[in-house]
Amino acid sequence: MIIDQAGIALFYQNLVDNEILDDEQTLASYFDIICKFTKREFKESLKFITLDRSIFFFYTHKSQYHLVLKCDNENIDKKQLEKFSETIIENFLKNYEDILKDFNGEISHFKSFSKEIMNILASKYEKFKDLLIIER
Repeated sequence: MIIDQAGIALFYQNLVDNEILDDEQTLASYFDIICKFTKREFKESLKFITLDRSIFFFYTHKSQYHLVLKCDNENIDKKQLEKFSETIIENFLKNYEDILKDFNGEISHFKSFSKEIMNILASKYEKFKDLLIIER
């Protein structure tokens, strides 16, 4: 999930299965509030939230856009995850620079980013393969 500075989920994609969230905007607002709260009150950036079966990784880009990844693997290489996240956010910001500059709230513009994520994964598969869950 890519979240802008206002807490709006601009883009959501499930890379593992076809499960779709009922309300990604509510979840994005929740994640945004948690990130801002930890930064303001604890002067630290939120990196992980661990649930019983899932881990959520938070990456905040210098642009203040957030990327939230849900991971099922506890043995995550944090440096690889940060590199992957930075690659995703920077490609998103570059691809949609004009739309983001005059953003009117219409998130359908960003749906095509799914192809870009797949291209990033394909071109850097060796680099990011440990982050992926491949189901056959």
